[in-house]
Amino acid sequence: MNRETWLNELAAKLAPRFEELGHPLPKFRVSIGFTSGGANGGANGQCWSDACTDDKHYTIFISPSEATSMAIAAILNHELIHAAVGLKEGHKGEFAAMMKATGMVRPFTSSVPGDEFKAWVQPFIDELGEIPHAQLKVRGEGGVKLFKKGGGGVDAAGGDGDGEPVNDLPKKQTTRLLKCECTECGYTVRVTKRWLDVGVPHCHEHGAMEAANDNAPGEDSEAA
Repeated sequence: MNRETWLNELAAKLAPRFEELGHPLPKFRVSIGFTSGGANGGANGQCWSDACTDDKHYTIFISPSEATSMAIAAILNHELIHAAVGLKEGHKGEFAAMMKATGMVRPFTSSVPGDEFKAWVQPFIDELGEIPHAQLKVRGEGGVKLFKKGGGGVDAAGGDGDGEPVNDLPKKQTTRLLKCECTECGYTVRVTKRWLDVGVPHCHEHGAMEAANDNAPGEDSEAA
């Protein structure tokens, strides 16, 4: 059994309760995956409208950074309720009523399982076994983000050294801008080393400029 099968089988066990409460489950797909906010987005689950797929299925993602079967089950229940009552409800109205009726506790913007929910769902987890999943850690010690938009350079310990990158996203290229200065009036510009090798820029009044002595490391800018 893989994670998707586990999620779908658990959803099938939750489905009768949804029917009892007057909101049967629509067609949906569920996967472990990051939400639209990405690895650092903070959301642990997300439901996409059936209008976003050609075959009219709701699409649910549960963050791989979640660790336990019960936590994942609670997120699944939360997102299935969104699909069942319709996304227009937000976290109020019928959505809030369903969350309460299935044993979830406030705040309903989160996925907090109450004792009633745990008592209902734990037998299903016992039957299915724990989800075949291990938490994907997106933060290191002290909450350091392991994933950065620039890719590369971030190692599994959260450092910026030469450690193993946390993913295969290519490192974004950067270009260091070097300062050039007119020795007469102090007019300054910044250019890349590539163009400085071609020739120094010129001041509009005093001619050729000189590369400044304070081109310290760290004056980087993203390349176009």
